[in-house]
Amino acid sequence: MIAVHVSPRPATVASVARSAVGLSPLAVAVQKVLIRRLRSRSPALTYGELVEALAPKHPTHRRSPALHAALGEVSAACRARGVPCLPALVHRADSGRPGPAYYRTAHPRVRSDAARIAAWEAEMVAVLAASERY
Repeated sequence: MIAVHVSPRPATVASVARSAVGLSPLAVAVQKVLIRRLRSRSPALTYGELVEALAPKHPTHRRSPALHAALGEVSAACRARGVPCLPALVHRADSGRPGPAYYRTAHPRVRSDAARIAAWEAEMVAVLAASERY
């Protein structure tokens, strides 16, 4: 038997959004912004920059529970698809790291601060390496 490897065709932002069945409108918008940023020269962004990119269609605040819930939805969708969590791209302006909600959603079993930072850094590398899969 001959094994054939077929590499997946890169998805467009529109096709990923269409495949985001079950995501809230805000989560779909967040996902689109993150995919666009992933394909840019500077993929990492702050929560404030994410909020600016979502406005005016989805006005929100960087500390909004709805925004953090949408980021959690995107993380869950990424895990379900077997790809690294796109929300790893988003960080706090003051610390340069994600907020606590990211770790609860993306790395729920990781407890120590050092392990959380290591898990996030590894996820960030994985997201960048898998950019063609989004």
